[in-house]
Amino acid sequence: MSRRDDWIDDDEYPDASDIERFGDYSPTDYDPLTIGRVGRRRAPVWTRSRIIIAIGALLLLIVFVVAELAPLLSR
Repeated sequence: MSRRDDWIDDDEYPDASDIERFGDYSPTDYDPLTIGRVGRRRAPVWTRSRIIIAIGALLLLIVFVVAELAPLLSR
């Protein structure tokens, strides 16, 4: 079994000197790939793929509504 790159080894955990030095006031983590506070570096809500999916879903909804209303409109 190979080691994953994102796996934390036992020697990478904070030791007693790190805990003594930082305590409860450790530096803020601004890396967006970790669990720390990311600030304004979050991904936007409306990405290109989400817009395309929303447009596709809206078109499908329109097709279904028009298909249901077509018999009423043809009279």
